[in-house]
Amino acid sequence: ALWILAQGGVDNLASMAIPALRCRSADGFRGLTALAVTATTFSALRVMTWQHVRPACAFTARGAGLKHGLSNRLAAQGQRLARQAGGIAAPAYTLHTYDHCPFCNRVEFLLGRVDIPYKRVVYGYGEGASPEACGGTGYSPQGGPVALTGKKMLPVLEGQDVPAAEGARGMSESLEICSYLIAKHGLVVPCDSGRGDLAAFRVELRKVAGQLTKPRLIKMPVKDWADARDAAYAKWKYTTKFDFDYEAAQAATPELLMKVNEVLQELAPMIHGTDSMNAWGWGMDDILILPELRMLMCVKGVVFPEKVASYIDASLKKTMLYDYSKDAC
Repeated sequence: ALWILAQGGVDNLASMAIPALRCRSADGFRGLTALAVTATTFSALRVMTWQHVRPACAFTARGAGLKHGLSNRLAAQGQRLARQAGGIAAPAYTLHTYDHCPFCNRVEFLLGRVDIPYKRVVYGYGEGASPEACGGTGYSPQGGPVALTGKKMLPVLEGQDVPAAEGARGMSESLEICSYLIAKHGLVVPCDSGRGDLAAFRVELRKVAGQLTKPRLIKMPVKDWADARDAAYAKWKYTTKFDFDYEAAQAATPELLMKVNEVLQELAPMIHGTDSMNAWGWGMDDILILPELRMLMCVKGVVFPEKVASYIDASLKKTMLYDYSKDAC
């Protein structure tokens, strides 16, 4: 590659990626080799761009008969190389989010998994709530999320060309944001499989998880709760609108822990991939279930089976989400 560069410049070097794009299963590994040489040389010269690398990564991995999960991982590695080479601009997106919100977490797990850079803006949970309408809790009724879309609702994805309702600064609704990112970036993210075992597991988990997490999430050292009024608003909301009893839930901790640990034991054999729920790779099933599992990390005494813990960690470590296990209570 360096000899070609010396003879004909960067344009000739860039053409080395073309054979990789034309690979089929019969010579897919040859394409992977060509891609590796190209990517490594571009990286060394600091002229590689993600637009060159990602299609080649995904195409040659599939052409070589590799699983979609490995295809995604190869593509993500190509993007990391490109960023290290200085070929990727500053984050194109700003994600307005809550750290504790499972719906917001869906978007962050996806962004982290495929290594799309973004600016993260976290809000206090009480910001945007009117004290007059919320039992004296909340603050800055026109601030926080309300200033973004007119509603106290997150996540919101902001960025050039991101579709937004009239008067809004960005796109809301977690699954719409995920769908947009998947389409915009040509991501290989399998859809919700409709697996009955996963659906049944999530139903059983929800029966006990919320009673354990609600009294503890508000104690986590994240910006969501930086102002005392944030936790006060959360307590008002869940006691008033959902009849949640914080004291009763706290008192029931021993039996709730026993139940949730039994439920978690049932999940391990459902994990069919190395770091994904399905053998064919990481997808929408993971986007939906990972946030629900991550919330339980704030609860002291929750025991994740080894396979489940490894599954969570594989995706969590790629995000900017806080590790609640450090402050479990």
